[in-house]
Amino acid sequence: MAGLDASAIAAYPKEITDANWQKKKGLIGKTTKTGLGAELLKCEALHKKVDCLKLDVGTNAPKTQADIDTATKDAKAHYAAAVEPLRKQLMAAKTVAETAEVTLKKKIGGKDAAKAAGDVAKALGNFAVTCKSIDLDASIKKAEDRVAKLNDLAAKLLNDSLKKYLVGYAKFKAGDGSVKSWDADIKQNGRSVSNSVKQLALYNAAFWKELVKFQGFDLGTLGMMEDGDKANDERKALAKKAAGQVKVIATFKP
Repeated sequence: MAGLDASAIAAYPKEITDANWQKKKGLIGKTTKTGLGAELLKCEALHKKVDCLKLDVGTNAPKTQADIDTATKDAKAHYAAAVEPLRKQLMAAKTVAETAEVTLKKKIGGKDAAKAAGDVAKALGNFAVTCKSIDLDASIKKAEDRVAKLNDLAAKLLNDSLKKYLVGYAKFKAGDGSVKSWDADIKQNGRSVSNSVKQLALYNAAFWKELVKFQGFDLGTLGMMEDGDKANDERKALAKKAAGQVKVIATFKP
């Protein structure tokens, strides 16, 4: 395929609307039944079912290759379900327009109407080719470049995040274990570790299943917002458990 972006079919060509045909076909065209108008209306209706955002692999800002694979699968499915039926109808309408052109040429005074039908036929064919030329490669490449940058950043930040968590944990462990100290010493450091591990495929496969249980180190999500000796001890136990996981991650050689 020619590699056109999905945006190429976002706007429906005025030249192939029924309104344009009705305006251009003149008196002879109006008094001659060609069936072209009905075919053009079918094309317009099918075009309304096309969602160009669904044809863009990067629409939902994929963060991993798995996200890209899912988005690509969904985009191909939408192309098959919406764009391909439109393309086929455009070609069917083109055939009707070509027949109309031949018919109108035979009518006395039908020269202008025949030309109008011919112009519609040509425009229908052009738009059908555009539909067929939509290629996901460009949006896939753009999404892959985005994920690569995210991976590079995650890899760059991971070691520092692991170290900062252990430093913060040491301070938290020596403190009172309160919500305030958690937010100061654990939350962001733990979240940074989580973000990097989640992003990097090999780390994700090895550690995310356990790390996700810490719920982004958000006490509200964890249901641990109360203060008091018991709650403080529970937070210290959780932070210790996370520290153990962090130490294992630090020794991982992908």
